[in-house]
Amino acid sequence: MRAAVVDAFTDRAFSGNPAAVVLLPAEGPAPSPDWMQSVAAEFALSETAFVSSLGNSQYRLRWFTPELEVELCGHATLATAHWLLEQGLQTGPMSFRTMSGWLRAEGVPGSVTISLPLVPVVDTRAPDGFDQAMGFINYQLIGFTGQSVALQRNALVLVDATDLRDMQVNLRRLTALPLGGVIATAAADEPARAKGIDVLSRYFAPALGIDEDPVTGSAHSTLAHYWCHELGTTGFRAAQVSPRGGLLDVDLDDSEDETLVRVSGRAVTTMDVELRV
Repeated sequence: MRAAVVDAFTDRAFSGNPAAVVLLPAEGPAPSPDWMQSVAAEFALSETAFVSSLGNSQYRLRWFTPELEVELCGHATLATAHWLLEQGLQTGPMSFRTMSGWLRAEGVPGSVTISLPLVPVVDTRAPDGFDQAMGFINYQLIGFTGQSVALQRNALVLVDATDLRDMQVNLRRLTALPLGGVIATAAADEPARAKGIDVLSRYFAPALGIDEDPVTGSAHSTLAHYWCHELGTTGFRAAQVSPRGGLLDVDLDDSEDETLVRVSGRAVTTMDVELRV
């Protein structure tokens, strides 16, 4: 099987968020989830995407961390669309059938745009031990997303930009909570605003096997709901200030029956791989 490693939300190799993309056969029996999980553990990246063609620019897409399958992943979706376009396997807009419904992607000059479902916070009741998991940092709890499966839920917290850059959560305590992860965010400080950036974030998800995700497209499905209201806008430029870092352009799109979040970014393929087992 053909596979690749793609750095998403960056225009430089070895930055942004790396995702593995595995192209599955369009015909014949599908590989088992256990096999896909083993491959994801072997790549040991925050996400491995498994994609197979359904014909007519439609694809089946699944995402696995080194620990488990997840319902939504933005950067691996962008990486998949980038690689399909780069390899000439796809020449125009495409749709992915996923656990979160149909997602659309298209290449635009210099980048790829993906459409994700809006994921607002719906609950402000913090589980016991949440404050201790946040470590020694001042934060404002905005709330929790509403997925029924605990490991798919995220907390959203607001912090100062300086605290965000220096932030260290208690990974052991965070892993023990009924959460997938914590999205920490701040309004851009002056150095970031000078670069046209409006919003900063980081994402910690040790329960998913990802102590800190370098750049998290799906987290911006929640950040869009919060920041578009706070900024009084329908779009913003975001930077995830992890050690690798990355840039995203985020826009709300309410032209459909449901409000979608359009996330755009660049990507760079760093490896082409052949799976031999």
